[in-house]
Amino acid sequence: MVRKAELLGVDLAEIRMDYWKDKLNLRSVRKLTALPLIATNRPNWEGGIYSGEEEERRASLLSAANSGFEYVDIELKTEGRGEIVEGIRREGSSPIVSFHNFSSTPRTREFYRIFLEERRVGAEVCKIVTMAESFKDNLTCLKALGRMARAGHALCFCMGRYGVPSRILAPLFGSAFTYASLRRGAESAPGQLTVKELQEAYRIMGGEDGDRR
Repeated sequence: MVRKAELLGVDLAEIRMDYWKDKLNLRSVRKLTALPLIATNRPNWEGGIYSGEEEERRASLLSAANSGFEYVDIELKTEGRGEIVEGIRREGSSPIVSFHNFSSTPRTREFYRIFLEERRVGAEVCKIVTMAESFKDNLTCLKALGRMARAGHALCFCMGRYGVPSRILAPLFGSAFTYASLRRGAESAPGQLTVKELQEAYRIMGGEDGDRR
């Protein structure tokens, strides 16, 4: 998969360990590509499919950091998140602290409250993803992103069919990057475009491909 990502011309790739059927050697995965890699092992209580022991999940994230992954994603709701963030940083990786709201998009001030909480626990990249219930929610998200990006590294967009505009526009409003799937049917979240669709959107807009997974 990472080699396919390279061929598509992406700037970095997320490795979703919760989707692995077999346990793979993280150091071997790291050696497959020169692309910067994000390690994510998303639990089912945060929209992923990992349902094993929490201690094992936490250990897998620290192992990814130790194996040379540039970024490691840890959920804001994770118990003992500050200790894990410190461990990720100590191993030489940049911690992404993430928050997902799968039901709605809050007001702008709630975005910034979450952003500050993620900063307090040591995030180098603050990720906030919400569910768009209407196209107007894109404006709320992007307005909040613009403010957060001025204060630190932020990553923010909306999920769902109404949230597609925010996925495309997020980098233009200061998002560290945006996410896309390698192919249709391999989406990790609702409303996610494929890499080719995202690249085509940027082409139509008359700009560069921009940052994307």
